[in-house]
Amino acid sequence: MKRQQIKEILEQLLSTGGDFAEVFLEEKQVKSFNFIDQMLEKVSMFHINGYGLRLAKNENTYYASSNDFRKKKIEQIISELRKNINDKPIYKDIPLKRRKEYKKEQISSFTDEEIKTKLKQLDEKIRKKEDRISQVNLVVENTIQNVTIANHTGLYVKEYRVLSRFSIMLYLKDQEKSSKIFFSKGASSTLDFLNTIDFDKEIDCLIKQGLDKLYAKPCIGGEMPVIIAPAFGAVIFHEACGHAMEATSVAENASVLAKEQNHKIATDKVTIIDDGSLKEEWGSSFIDDEGKPTQKNILIENGVLKRFLIDELNNRKMKQTTTGSGRRESYLYAPTSRMNNTYLKAGNDTFEQMIQDIKLGLYAVKMGGGSVATETGEFNFGVDLGYMIRDGKIAECVTSASLIGNTKEILQEVEMVGNDFSLGTGYCGSISGSVPVTVGQPTIKIGKILVGGEK
Repeated sequence: MKRQQIKEILEQLLSTGGDFAEVFLEEKQVKSFNFIDQMLEKVSMFHINGYGLRLAKNENTYYASSNDFRKKKIEQIISELRKNINDKPIYKDIPLKRRKEYKKEQISSFTDEEIKTKLKQLDEKIRKKEDRISQVNLVVENTIQNVTIANHTGLYVKEYRVLSRFSIMLYLKDQEKSSKIFFSKGASSTLDFLNTIDFDKEIDCLIKQGLDKLYAKPCIGGEMPVIIAPAFGAVIFHEACGHAMEATSVAENASVLAKEQNHKIATDKVTIIDDGSLKEEWGSSFIDDEGKPTQKNILIENGVLKRFLIDELNNRKMKQTTTGSGRRESYLYAPTSRMNNTYLKAGNDTFEQMIQDIKLGLYAVKMGGGSVATETGEFNFGVDLGYMIRDGKIAECVTSASLIGNTKEILQEVEMVGNDFSLGTGYCGSISGSVPVTVGQPTIKIGKILVGGEK
């Protein structure tokens, strides 16, 4: 769409008295390489090209999207949206500014053939290391997304984005026993980020973990101290605390933390930050999907809840400053407040200090899936890879472990925070779709939490 057409759309949207209008344009190309069972199963590519129109009046918001760019279709969507508002126009002329652009390099030095060769070599390397490996799945994915955002304030911006991700899934088998173990890493970068991965180190670690799981014993349940490993271990804070600090739930009073701003809700050890501006991290971008610059947001500082993650329209209910946190999966979704790169700030405690006094506890190395009720804070998370702690030492690998608790309770039980900070990557689903997110933390010690187990 040309600038003049976007201007006309905004003016037409507001012609019946709306006080907010937005146009979101998206072009996306996703290419993935899937290497499974010693062969390149497929190289797939798909394209997305569409737009979303958003109209609001006070706290009421209306949204529609399409991939049909014909003038007649656009006018039909505008007409349907305007039916929701019947008032005198507030805006007659939208002073759309000159488009501001944010660019990232989108062309990798890797050719498709080089990626295919690299995957074949990795598969061979992995299989040579261990006879009990029954299957190796390798996936490389690259996404190029260009978004243009304009609204009634005159905002007119475009961002050229790129995301790349690599993952390994190993399956191991010994007679009737089987296990699987997963590794992934992503970046807001071209596929050149593959050069930053120490494949030998990650593969050796993954095989060891897979073998430990292969012979794992049932987890002992009960209330006990738990050590949670760095990087993706922070998904417990992302889920149990992060979603409870998004305006998506806070503005509707559907969060256990909605009334806790400026209150002490955690130990002094807890400082949680969300930062969408971190360089080349998986959840980073220059602007959010409402066109606002991303920024560093200190959510909890030394145990005190400082602020929430707030998008443009939930700000109308909360009357607080927006935080550059409006995100969406694609043009099919209206944006809402979402996390970007959320992490627990590092401390000074050591792993040895954490475990030395534990008679019986759990070391959660890799977190699995889980569920959280933001209204109550109740959560239940699976532990994909865990070890019992006995008399201050790491003992047997265990299976079927879970962590059961409450948001407010776990924040008050963070006793120690390590100095070995690292980040992990994944996807987060919510009402605006699935978006790439980073989570991070050092090793931490939870004083007590209910561990679910088979014994």
